[in-house]
Amino acid sequence: MNLTMTELQEQKNNLLNELDGLFAKIKEEKRAFNDEESTRYDEIEKELAKLDKTMKAEERSRSFEKEEGTNMEEKRSAEDIFSDFIKEETRAAGEMTKTANGNIIPTELSNDIIKRVSELSGIFAQVRRIDSTGKYQQIIEKNKVTAGWTDEMAQVTKTSGDYDIIEIDHYKLAGLTTISLEVLNQANFNVSGEVVGQLSESFAAKVEEAIIKGDGVKKPTGLVTSGVTVPLASKTAVTGDELIDIYHSIKAPYVPNASWLMSRDTLAKVRKLRDNDGQYLFQADLTKEFAGYILGKPVVVSEFMDNLGGTGVAPIMFGDFNKAYIVNANPQQTIQILNEVYATQGAKGVLGFLFLDGKPVNAECYAVAKTPAV
Repeated sequence: MNLTMTELQEQKNNLLNELDGLFAKIKEEKRAFNDEESTRYDEIEKELAKLDKTMKAEERSRSFEKEEGTNMEEKRSAEDIFSDFIKEETRAAGEMTKTANGNIIPTELSNDIIKRVSELSGIFAQVRRIDSTGKYQQIIEKNKVTAGWTDEMAQVTKTSGDYDIIEIDHYKLAGLTTISLEVLNQANFNVSGEVVGQLSESFAAKVEEAIIKGDGVKKPTGLVTSGVTVPLASKTAVTGDELIDIYHSIKAPYVPNASWLMSRDTLAKVRKLRDNDGQYLFQADLTKEFAGYILGKPVVVSEFMDNLGGTGVAPIMFGDFNKAYIVNANPQQTIQILNEVYATQGAKGVLGFLFLDGKPVNAECYAVAKTPAV
């Protein structure tokens, strides 16, 4: 028997509630999973994966479903629905889902905004992203289980891993764009594309800044708050030897997928560095995917990284950011149409909300180079 989407969602919610109960219990008792709980955790993860796959397949099937019969109304695109909603056409209002913060943007456009934010923000594309409508909990290992050699028939010393739970919820990020009524009423004007583009640019800048240096107060906690600290000798310059030190400051398993993160100003200084044979340490990326390569690893550029020259700043990071940081993003963005506020200007305001949070989850995965504090 095929289950409805509602029934599938109910099953998923039940499993998530059970998972929350497991986390709450071990957190309260300050311990790791026992064998039974560990087995059940694995079972729940597998069941959730199956449910998610089934629900995605159902959604995909619906999105490609074609209306039959000449008397049936042709299915409209998400862009048409969204554009009409901005123009406040009655027909579109019934096709948008109302929430406490506004109307949910159609799923296709929500995904498009997240995709564009990822394209506009190099570091957002590097970190691990969880798409969740609620709180996400990540178990992290604080102290590893210690193995050791022992004599034959000798007593083995028992050691236990020490675990902690990081909770990643959602903070509300708002973006506002205005469109004149003259432009809005032009038949050939792509209302949906313009709004999605402007909101994506606004979101991308704030998300990238928070991932790098957020203080965790009503915003994500930045990468600079954790990581392996590598001191630089100078406030104004970095040497080739120091880049090598940064490279080797993280453990070997994290090097294969590691990348550099720095500002354009810092990269300009690094590009002038040469090795003992007179060869530049920086190598161009012919694919144009990254800014280039340093010591064989790709360079991601961000305007929100500190420049060299400051006291106690972090101008360079290096590591596997996918393992180092998790972003929990609500896949459903919401909007509000502001008519009266901009009425005297002959315009409409479109206020969009993105619900997102992020935290570092593994300090071993990446290094943060810092200039002298004095």
